[in-house]
Amino acid sequence: MQKLTKQKLQKKIISLHHWLGTFFSALFLIWFLSGIVMMYQSFPFLSKSEKREMLPANKISNLLSPTNIFQNQVSDTIHSISLNFQLNRPVYHFVSHNGKVISKYADNGELISITKEKALYIAKENLKITEKGTVNTLTELDQWIPRTRFLKHMPIYKIDFENDDESYAYISSLTGEILATNTSTERFWSWLGAIPHWIYFKDIRVHNQLWYQLIVWLSALGFIMVITGIFTGLVRYKKKPKSKFKRFKNKWYNFHYYFGLLFGTFICTWIFSGWMSMTPFSWTPSTSLSKKELQLWQNESFTLDKFTSAEWDNFTHQIKNTNFQEVNFSYFKGNIFATAYNHDYGTLLNLSKPKILPSIEDFNAIVESFPVNNTITKTTLLTNYDNYYYSRHNTKKLPVIRIDTHTETSYYIDPETTKVIYKCSTKNRVQRWIYHGLHSLDFSFLAWKRPLWDIILIVLLLGGSVVCFTGTVMGIKFLKRKQRKKKHGKRKRRKTNQTKTY
Repeated sequence: MQKLTKQKLQKKIISLHHWLGTFFSALFLIWFLSGIVMMYQSFPFLSKSEKREMLPANKISNLLSPTNIFQNQVSDTIHSISLNFQLNRPVYHFVSHNGKVISKYADNGELISITKEKALYIAKENLKITEKGTVNTLTELDQWIPRTRFLKHMPIYKIDFENDDESYAYISSLTGEILATNTSTERFWSWLGAIPHWIYFKDIRVHNQLWYQLIVWLSALGFIMVITGIFTGLVRYKKKPKSKFKRFKNKWYNFHYYFGLLFGTFICTWIFSGWMSMTPFSWTPSTSLSKKELQLWQNESFTLDKFTSAEWDNFTHQIKNTNFQEVNFSYFKGNIFATAYNHDYGTLLNLSKPKILPSIEDFNAIVESFPVNNTITKTTLLTNYDNYYYSRHNTKKLPVIRIDTHTETSYYIDPETTKVIYKCSTKNRVQRWIYHGLHSLDFSFLAWKRPLWDIILIVLLLGGSVVCFTGTVMGIKFLKRKQRKKKHGKRKRRKTNQTKTY
């Protein structure tokens, strides 16, 4: 009786694998093949440094302070405030902690007004494109700006240039900033890579919760399919093969079985790590400072009244006759700091106490004051990436200060801006290895050894593709058999009913 129960359980698990495999093999085949493309081309995205590099560099003149410009319009604390140039005019971009965004000209305090003509000029100046461009006004998100964070910039001006790259540029009507750019080459590879891989189809991606739940549930059910597949393979492995490398009469079953033995573990870890990338159940903590920690870091709330006339005079004196593309303001330990960038080179200025810049000891003291047992165990100036703060494309800032504490939490501080740019706890470290380690093979002994990393990852992805392709073929055959049995059953019942009638 126990043996029979065991056999029934095995059959149910194998049947579940057949049903799930029918629907998920084709999806995973797309994910594996698009994963190869994504090794070399991701979805077009403009980083902060790329946006900054596009901006013109100028000197300031007739510059009003943020207090004079925004004080009658904003009472909330400051999330971020920056100064750059738009068609050679200085502009402030203010973002409050409640998400309100205001952009005003810094020379007279007027609210920015972006027309189609001005948007075209901004795009041409920043992208260095001379060819003709057609401007369209978007009132809803499109395929290349599918994230809801762009909604606050509506309407958005989309510019289609007639250059060789067939470039698109998206300009905010709220701030005049370039939100996104892409070329025909990037769009082509995105349709083969990032869009199917991340399910970044506009009509789905614009609905955050729908997209999130779709990815989580597809990954979870797919993981169950892989686990039941491994179980099915182990059950079949115990049975004696009919001949060498031939456990099934059907060639598709044989291909699927043997490739599954070779690549099954990789498929399992790859799907699981993809699922974990969405942090289901919100099991990982935030990588930013908490509200309490931020308050201690700044010493007090960062508000417009902190820009006193004396501090503003200090700023204008320090930056006069200096070309810069952008200035970002920050608040640390009761002092206002400004980081002036010129072609990715940043200079830190203290508006409150000129010539006095924060030291490592200052950062240590604030971290130790955080409302947990944050005894510092080690402080390191990182000039190279470590296992948790890194970028395979070398896009993250260096050097940074890493402060390790007794709570197994590390704080990565950018000395160029006085900001904590990454907070890493034990769970964040686990998530890093589960996601990036298993999904992209971002292990230090492999990820930076190319083309070895490329070869290994491509072989694994192609192996997974073969397993999924054979699974897709078998799934189609499985459905056809079910359909034939269903038709045969209907005919048999019809004949039985006719016999009873006569």
